[in-house]
Amino acid sequence: MLTLVTGGTGLVGNGIAKRLVADGHAVRALVRDRDRAAPLLPDVELVVGDVTAPSSLAAAMTGVGRVYHAAGMPEQWQRDDGVFDRVNHLGTVNVLAAAKAAGVARVVYTSTMDVFAAPRGGTLVEANLDPAPKHTAYERSKQAADRAVAAAVADGQDVVSVNPAAVYGPGPVHVALNGFFIRLLTGKVPLLPPGGMSVAYIDGVVAAHLAAAERGGRGERYLVADGYATNRELATEAVTAAGRGKVPRAAPAWLLGGLAGVSAPLARLFRFTPLIAPGQLTFLLWQARVDSTKAQAELGFEPTPLDTGVALTIRFLHEQGLVP
Repeated sequence: MLTLVTGGTGLVGNGIAKRLVADGHAVRALVRDRDRAAPLLPDVELVVGDVTAPSSLAAAMTGVGRVYHAAGMPEQWQRDDGVFDRVNHLGTVNVLAAAKAAGVARVVYTSTMDVFAAPRGGTLVEANLDPAPKHTAYERSKQAADRAVAAAVADGQDVVSVNPAAVYGPGPVHVALNGFFIRLLTGKVPLLPPGGMSVAYIDGVVAAHLAAAERGGRGERYLVADGYATNRELATEAVTAAGRGKVPRAAPAWLLGGLAGVSAPLARLFRFTPLIAPGQLTFLLWQARVDSTKAQAELGFEPTPLDTGVALTIRFLHEQGLVP
């Protein structure tokens, strides 16, 4: 069976594509730039297209039995907030429509923990979707995509969602937590942000996607996380794994809140990346814990210990010349 992966040059999609190839599957990837994608996706058929361009998707879907839709704009600073809706929400609508038209048997969609509700420091479970619009354009775009998936399922499509926490680990892109490790170990984190996050090492996230394709329930959502870590714990593990550097002092929330509020409009005006965006700070202060009981029971998901995942990630970043 031929399998299509979107987002094959991103962290999750690349991991899925490489695992499928290693397991002997025929894999096709939808890519925007063939030359850039080729070295990142060896032994994968490349089809040029874009999830935001519906007319480019039909050729990619031809003869495909299963789709892993991992393409998306991750939570990071963007001068144009509209890009999140165009890629994450409307891109998902386009992929689902193309998959339905091509008669694809099953779509596995990479969602996020952010579509669920919990109070600050609370626990996220699959039964508790957040009905209220979230704080950031990224989160709202993923909420809209989740609603599009639910509508497709109600209309008869077979779609399963995997909802990871903050994903990190070896891969071709270095944003989010990987980016934090790089900045930390190159001396570019003068103060630690407050709070923390639930995290998920890439290998477990990939395994959960493959298991969801094989035995996940139609229309089901599966939260995936290894556990919760404070930013100090993440920094300590990174410094320990690297055998160098130091853990910075923590900045008070009020200070970073003031910086985020002032720098965001200036960053849009003068085209620079703020030290921390308001949405990033909101996420870190949310401190939500992910309950992966359902994924463990139904998909066989196995959490990766934090020290193991961070050590493997730092080793990879060192081998890539990104950290000393």
